[in-house]
Amino acid sequence: MNADLPALRSFVLPGGSRLNAELHVCRTICRRAERLTVALAAESHVDPAALTYLNRLSDALFVWSRWASQQTGTPETLWEPNQAASQVSP
Repeated sequence: MNADLPALRSFVLPGGSRLNAELHVCRTICRRAERLTVALAAESHVDPAALTYLNRLSDALFVWSRWASQQTGTPETLWEPNQAASQVSP
């Protein structure tokens, strides 16, 4: 799925469609599980495959969210860090 997506030039902000937002929520939950597993691994044995799995799953969820946007024709919102700073306030 990633091969057919345009290259990223910035971070992608969640949203645009409900499906995209839900996939980003799933990714957030997966990343939280990964961080908790890393913390657990510091205190006891954790199979390294579990960490690899969670990391790859969060990557897959990110690609799926981008793919879903492409398939539904929903434009991605890219993070433009300098855009807000360059806008003039009224």
